[in-house]
Amino acid sequence: MWNEIILLFKDIVLALIPLFVAIDIFGVLPIYLDFVKDTDLTEEKKIRKNSLITAFSVGLGFLLLGKSLFAVMGISIFDFEMAGGILLLIISINNLLSEKPKLISSSDKADLGVVPIGVPLIVGPGVLTTLLIISGIYGYIVVTIAFILNLLIVYIVLKNTRIILRYLGKTGSNAAGKLAALLLAAYAVMMMRVGIINTMAVYIKNAGH
Repeated sequence: MWNEIILLFKDIVLALIPLFVAIDIFGVLPIYLDFVKDTDLTEEKKIRKNSLITAFSVGLGFLLLGKSLFAVMGISIFDFEMAGGILLLIISINNLLSEKPKLISSSDKADLGVVPIGVPLIVGPGVLTTLLIISGIYGYIVVTIAFILNLLIVYIVLKNTRIILRYLGKTGSNAAGKLAALLLAAYAVMMMRVGIINTMAVYIKNAGH
């Protein structure tokens, strides 16, 4: 009983870490602050609520339907591992070498929570890729729990954005984002390595028959 609980907790933590890195909430902070700096508390609350609902809906939908799409298209999970690793590596390199872009603001402040904050800032291609890959490792239940916990972390961070940035400063927040991007790059390389090794293993096994 206790061993099963410990193993479940371990899997949740292991699934939570790559998702946390992929979301890169500290890298999102400066942009989020720029969007909400001229809003009152009520408007900011609506933006935050819409962003989390959008991020959860898109992430969960992709998690549930992603593999069915693969079956229809004839794509294996190993193909997606390698393609996803390349994509994550490009995203992480872009984050490391360039500043976060200034995005065009919307006249309707609440809509900012849907696009671009919910998607693609909180849940972008990197997060969707990570969700699908780790679901094959830890299972849907564990990954869903880890995803919800990450969104809870996002909520706490966004709710305390002004306090956090007051202590971190813009430089500190950008540095945290760069560190997350570096970790994401390492995770991307690992994904490509695993994808290549698994593909070769399947090829060798099939060739032996």
